[in-house]
Amino acid sequence: MEHISLKLEGSVARQLEKGIREFNYSTKTEFIRDAIRSKLKELNSEREKERAWKALFAAKGAFKWAGKFKTDKEWHDWRSGPGSKELLDYFDKKLAVSQK
Repeated sequence: MEHISLKLEGSVARQLEKGIREFNYSTKTEFIRDAIRSKLKELNSEREKERAWKALFAAKGAFKWAGKFKTDKEWHDWRSGPGSKELLDYFDKKLAVSQK
């Protein structure tokens, strides 16, 4: 294991202590390791979503004029409005990625 040290502001340190007691962590190290693992998992999820969006936009170009969107503006309007939730739901199911 690699050794890392850090300094925290007093208010953050107090919140850390409260979290340790509230969620029954035995040490600060255990709490911080768990927090880092959670953050890395969250970042990986974001990375997967970004990859999926890039693939979708690449595919959109291949299907231009073959579907219901004839212009980039039509695509953007749909994507910015009702399509946003529809696409997020699709990718959540397809990639097993949750926003929660």
